Amino acid sequence: MAMKNKSICLLPKIKGLGGPASFQRRFVEEAEKQGVDAHFDTHRKDIGAYLVIGAPKRHLGTMISAQKRKIPVVQRLNGMNWIHRVRPSGIPYMIKAEAANASIAQVRKRLASSIIYQSEFCKFHWDQIYGPLDKPSKIIYNGVDLKRFSPPEQRNTETDAVTIMVTEGNLQHGAEFLLYKAFNLAEEVAARTGKVVRLQVAGNVDPTVKEKMFQQAAASKRNVILNFLGVLVQKKLVVTEGDADMLLSVEMNPACPNAVIEAMALGVPVLGYNTGSLKEIVAEGGIIVPYRGNAWKLDEPALEPLVNGALDILQNRDLYSKKARERAEANFSISKIVRQYLEFCFQGSTR
Repeated sequence: MAMKNKSICLLPKIKGLGGPASFQRRFVEEAEKQGVDAHFDTHRKDIGAYLVIGAPKRHLGTMISAQKRKIPVVQRLNGMNWIHRVRPSGIPYMIKAEAANASIAQVRKRLASSIIYQSEFCKFHWDQIYGPLDKPSKIIYNGVDLKRFSPPEQRNTETDAVTIMVTEGNLQHGAEFLLYKAFNLAEEVAARTGKVVRLQVAGNVDPTVKEKMFQQAAASKRNVILNFLGVLVQKKLVVTEGDADMLLSVEMNPACPNAVIEAMALGVPVLGYNTGSLKEIVAEGGIIVPYRGNAWKLDEPALEPLVNGALDILQNRDLYSKKARERAEANFSISKIVRQYLEFCFQGSTR
């Protein structure tokens, strides 16, 4: 790997707990373990590559300069904003979302020397909307620390209760579309198993959505307990999610969902609809069911396949748990992922 005495500069420095901010923290830690200094100082003379998330406007000059000096500018691409095109999310959010898409597309086309897509689906979607590019690219999934996210030695379970976990960083601006279906699932599982079902939701949820779901719970004749947990710090998330019977993925057309990868590392089987990269990511680590509608138009999905999938997981939870952890170990170790990033950033890639 041609990176001796070379550092990698991450652009921009992102604040926050989850998503890209979490990725940067994990990347810096793991790169150091692998002998590479990853940092945010654009003025250093030893920079061998820039790893860009999105399209940071204040660093356009840096990227243009790097391009002239033939220093690799590698753009890491997640999914693009799209729900606002189908479901009203407010004019300010719509303008912000479209501006972000356009900026990222311009960096992808004009300034990036190569692209890292977070999944095959992610690459397909960008190619489909903004056209394929004649430049090196590579599929590298998100990674997870397999030591921090590991199955509990003993789950805190109750034989007369089922826990369905929903974990997303942001369930706002239309992203909460499938939350109502999650409650319908909980009702059906309660009816068919005769058990109490706890639906636990971790993440940012709009207060109006919470109110509607509490009304849904109050009107329900099933034994469902609805808990909104807010955004959980990592230690709390590991304990809470590790005890769950399954993770229900509610993100629509996800590019590479961190929550899903973390759940599998914890040995928690994943249930969800076959949209975006979900089947590509989960494989045998859970059950991905047909949507039976147009997910891009936010058609109402079929409930029955989801219910059957949940019952299957409950009946074979230990087997799915084992497969989920094995899937995470084989494909999503943060050390393996960062090594792939470093090799690609410093060496480039074959087309």
